[in-house]
Amino acid sequence: MAAETKIDRRILRTKEAINKAFLELFSEKELDHITINDISERANVNRGTVYLHYTDKYDLLNQCIDDHLNKMFHACKFNEFNQVQTGLIDALKPAFVYFEENYLFFSSMLANQRTTVFRERLMQIIASTVDQKIKMNDINQEMDKELIAQFMASAFVGTVEWWILNKMPHPPQFMAEQLWRLFERNDIYPLDR
Repeated sequence: MAAETKIDRRILRTKEAINKAFLELFSEKELDHITINDISERANVNRGTVYLHYTDKYDLLNQCIDDHLNKMFHACKFNEFNQVQTGLIDALKPAFVYFEENYLFFSSMLANQRTTVFRERLMQIIASTVDQKIKMNDINQEMDKELIAQFMASAFVGTVEWWILNKMPHPPQFMAEQLWRLFERNDIYPLDR
């Protein structure tokens, strides 16, 4: 059992080194100009080791995106919040904290013009979550639910994008509060329902 734990930890450390190397390279140059050799050299591993864990650099990119979006979603309390102010702020703050803690990843994804797949996946996750909340809570019944979900997802992703690309000029708590106020002001998550 102890041998299995050591192997798992080594694999985890290796994958972390590969991911870190990839993100550093991704922040320096376009994906098309990154090679597996670049990644393996920066991670201080053999090329074969990279291929052991990832099919190619596109697979590595997709797994990085999936991993970070899943961690971000689970760090948040989107599944738990209700319509009161503190509920939405408490759901948003962990998202901004996660963005702040993983600045290298998110700034690389948002700054690279050719990585639309990241933005699209983030939009899908947020729109789906908002859509579920709207249906569960009977919010804005007179409006098109898909339109509301897309509006909120676009507002959230655009706000996050602005915040990260401007080197996070405000703390996560401030961002969560401001975003909640914008949603509340536009009757997206009103307090009286």
